[in-house]
Amino acid sequence: MDSTLIEQYKAVIGDVGNIGTRYTTANRFYLSILSAFVAVLALTESGKALEDVNLLLVLIVSIFAMVVCYIWTKTVNFYRALFGAKLQVLGEMEKGLAFPAYAREYEIMKEKGVQPLTENERNVPVILWGFFGAVAVVSLALLGAQL
Repeated sequence: MDSTLIEQYKAVIGDVGNIGTRYTTANRFYLSILSAFVAVLALTESGKALEDVNLLLVLIVSIFAMVVCYIWTKTVNFYRALFGAKLQVLGEMEKGLAFPAYAREYEIMKEKGVQPLTENERNVPVILWGFFGAVAVVSLALLGAQL
């Protein structure tokens, strides 16, 4: 067995772990920003009737949140593609090893009908985008009614 291949294989596996850490950090970053936007919406006008709320502020915060959701979606898609590429490289490297662990793991997960986690995670920013979009539309409609 080629020791150079084994060392490269270990390096790629380590890189996958590092990418996973960066991915988790990125998701936390986006979620914390969106949580702050929700807090701004919830706390700035607490206790007021809807028609007394600063609708321009609500609209602006919602639009910024939608932009963050869009960027988050692009980030999730990037990491999904990067993970896929890394696992494909590992699969190719495993052809020269005694046992194709990642290829077998992929087969087992596929047999069980398990989707990659990033498949579900990419729905989170899309759902939040829809929420903030609805808030923006309602705010815009109420602003229009006030004019």
